[in-house]
Amino acid sequence: MRIAKQIILTGSALIGTVSVPLHAKAMESLPALERQLALFLGKQQGEVGGARSNIDRRLRLNRCTRPIDFQMRGKGLVVISCGPSNWRVPVALEQSPNNGDPSSRNPLMVKRGQPVLLVIEKDGFMISRQMQADRNGGIGDIIPVRASRKSSPILAEITGQGRVSLPSHQQN
Repeated sequence: MRIAKQIILTGSALIGTVSVPLHAKAMESLPALERQLALFLGKQQGEVGGARSNIDRRLRLNRCTRPIDFQMRGKGLVVISCGPSNWRVPVALEQSPNNGDPSSRNPLMVKRGQPVLLVIEKDGFMISRQMQADRNGGIGDIIPVRASRKSSPILAEITGQGRVSLPSHQQN
């Protein structure tokens, strides 16, 4: 019995010293991405023109083997992406409040999980489709929406209560 206890104690001590396997994938640092985004925008989080909030800490992004790409999408959104690792992270930007009054901030028009109507109008005809919002937002905010839980999201601009459309730069 004494020998069995020594084997168990020795084995557990060895297990504690085992390091992470070499083949484990390195993950991208979200705070480092936020610092790079602040440099790209020239604004800190919370400032007008800066990121509205932190990048979602639940994300586990594979480390990018090339420089990370930052693209402005309209006035209110930046998309951080890595082609080789095949990931994209949309980041909403802080908008200036109307007339400098913080209480006049965009009221919430769409809630996460709410069904929304995606409406696309061009050259005199309109197409609409029922979608589901992936984020909360107010008029003018660009949020991801999807047709079902399993489908890929697309970015849409909130135009009214429960209504979204493709951002104007994507419709051309």
